[in-house]
Amino acid sequence: MRLLDSWWLDVKLGVRMLVKFPGLTFAGVIGIAVAVAIAAGGVSVVQVNMLPASLPLDESARIVSIDLWDSRANSVEPRVLHEIPAWREGLKTVQDLGAFQDLSLNLIESGVPPESVLVAAISASGLRVARVRPLLGRLLNDADERAVLIGEEVWRNRFGSSAAILGRTIQLGAGSYEIAGVMPNGFGFPVHHRFWVPLRAASVSEPLTGPAVAVFGRLAPGAAMEDAQAELAAALQRRAAERPGLYANLRPRVASYVLATLQMQGSDDMAGIVAMQGIVVGLLVLVCLNVAVLVYTRTAMRQAEIGLRTALGAPRSRIVFQLFLEALVLSAVAALAGVGIAAFALHRIAGATQHIAAELPFWISFRLSPAAVAYAGALSVLAAVIIGVVPGLQATGRELRSGPRIAGAVETGSRLGTIWSLLIIAQVGFAVALLPTAVASVVRNLPLTLAGPGFAAGEYLTARLDQFPERHTELMRQLAADPRISRATLSSSEPGDERPARIDTENAAGTVHEVKFNRVDVNFFEAFDVPVLAGRSFQPGDASAASGAVVVNEPLANELFGGNALGQRIRYAGETGGRWYEIVGVVKNFPGGVSPGMRDSQAKVYHAAAPGQLQRAVLTMRVRGAAPAFAQPLREMAVAMDPNLVLRDIRTLDESLKREQWIIRLEAAVLLGVTISVLLLASGGIYALMSFTVAQRRREIGIRIALGAGRRNIVTSIFSRALIQLGCGAVLGSGIAFALSRFVIGEGREGVYALAGVVLAVVLVGLFAALGPTRRSLRIQPTEALREQ
Repeated sequence: MRLLDSWWLDVKLGVRMLVKFPGLTFAGVIGIAVAVAIAAGGVSVVQVNMLPASLPLDESARIVSIDLWDSRANSVEPRVLHEIPAWREGLKTVQDLGAFQDLSLNLIESGVPPESVLVAAISASGLRVARVRPLLGRLLNDADERAVLIGEEVWRNRFGSSAAILGRTIQLGAGSYEIAGVMPNGFGFPVHHRFWVPLRAASVSEPLTGPAVAVFGRLAPGAAMEDAQAELAAALQRRAAERPGLYANLRPRVASYVLATLQMQGSDDMAGIVAMQGIVVGLLVLVCLNVAVLVYTRTAMRQAEIGLRTALGAPRSRIVFQLFLEALVLSAVAALAGVGIAAFALHRIAGATQHIAAELPFWISFRLSPAAVAYAGALSVLAAVIIGVVPGLQATGRELRSGPRIAGAVETGSRLGTIWSLLIIAQVGFAVALLPTAVASVVRNLPLTLAGPGFAAGEYLTARLDQFPERHTELMRQLAADPRISRATLSSSEPGDERPARIDTENAAGTVHEVKFNRVDVNFFEAFDVPVLAGRSFQPGDASAASGAVVVNEPLANELFGGNALGQRIRYAGETGGRWYEIVGVVKNFPGGVSPGMRDSQAKVYHAAAPGQLQRAVLTMRVRGAAPAFAQPLREMAVAMDPNLVLRDIRTLDESLKREQWIIRLEAAVLLGVTISVLLLASGGIYALMSFTVAQRRREIGIRIALGAGRRNIVTSIFSRALIQLGCGAVLGSGIAFALSRFVIGEGREGVYALAGVVLAVVLVGLFAALGPTRRSLRIQPTEALREQ
């Protein structure tokens, strides 16, 4: 209790220390705050969004996902409608077993513009799993065929919160539905839905056939997930015994509904999250150790004070506790700053994800949780232990407490030796090991954060067509006749977001290259004004199945064929039959700026396809006038052709291309913050250690001057010793940098330049730190030095 009697005095002393040493305070607060912000933000995102209990439903941790994993295809087998009746009857550990299917439908009402909406075709038992009562009306029941539930947001925005909404008929696609209820605000179960209709699956007579569905349920009271897993495995074994060839590669899985929806069912995914948190805590420990070095130099300067207090009878625990509270003041200020940074960053992320908010699971939110704030507080205590207790124990060690050494209270500083040289070497090595990769990454990502599309992407409108390819030809004909459209084209993937592929070439068979590929309309390059650099563009005959013509872009031609690609042949690695395709043209890289895949391989292969040949297509139109204004007329045109023809994700191409740029900017901002904090800490640590080391030689220098030593020799001696220490640290850090990462040596010249720049910077900081104390020491009078000695 005696330790706590004067805690408030120690806190005030800690505040004074922050003011007295502003450089240490600034560097320490920045470094710890950045680490705490990353840790608290990460914990908040995981705790709010990724834990089973994060689902905002009653006993959400007991809601589970059930699926069959196909080990041969390495994917989920979603065609399990045939299995559901048997599971409902046989599984005793899971209640209210339900299923749902995603449907994209047009919401059509007289006098109101049509709108494409995502609808959950869900079983009545599936809604019972959520245990949420409607705001108005009732839930779906097993007898419903043409009933629909709508979300509160739809009721409010689309229907003006009409009290007469129940029983009203709306059209979804070609079908009419009667509104049976309104679900409360914020409810989006199963994933991010605002419309719910009955799952009217036709009778599936054969196993593993029919539409794709997701199956879920609620664990029975007293049942554990392991029990459900064992029961499902036994049911599947019985099926496999009846049809061994059909079920041989299937494995049952029962998992948390949250993790399954986020596609994080594997233990490796959770291990990755835990490992990431460990890395962040490790970063905090490294930062705190760095700050502890700075505090150690400050504590070493207080040896006289500590020695005097010891001589007056102060116990070691009292002194260490004081140093701990001083450090706690520093870490608490940094933790508060870190919490503020995390809250601001999460708010910015929430704003940046508004354009995809409707695609995220309904429980996903970017807010700072109370658990994250508590975690930040715990980290501040850990930081105070490292920063205050470790240097305190060193400063109050046996040497100070032994009787003859108490005279150290009148000495001007602590004894120097190997420990200080090792600290300097470690500090320099720390900076050189960590900073080059971070600096190179910032330099490399900076152009990506500022990049533009490289063409007039704002004049183009894009939409996704996921069904009815037989309607695509008619749609393209109508668009060609519309005076508001100057050009229209189709492709299997959005420009800049092409799918990956692996190819080899005829002139180097067996050497596999990573590329991107796209199937495009024959007018694709003309629609985007992409110049043909060699050969020709596509012709109508190239869209036939018999054609083997492909067009490649300039990066592929240069990378694989030294620029001479015409007439060369390529084939896809692993393709049955190993068909060869001949390159008939080379086009300029497109898009040349920002795009979702701008950090991936830029080598691209294009195949020709005619309208109607693409089951799923991306429609791109160049609009005369304001492109966003044509979104609604486009949807109306599609609905007039076929009520079931849905155009999804209608947006400008500029918006589509930049969708992932905010992620790159966020990564760059975090990396820049970490880099700056580490740079400040490393520079401050090196400066403090070097200046303290030279300052402690002040008496030695004065005595050498008194004995006739030349000032040039003294300066040479000081700086040669400093250079040796700095050089050893730079060599050690460079070795670690090369050992830990191939980035510096394998990813271009940026890493090498960054390493050289960091080494030069830390050496200059160290020499500059030695310069001031050296100049002051050279001005000491010999009589003063002898008197101090």
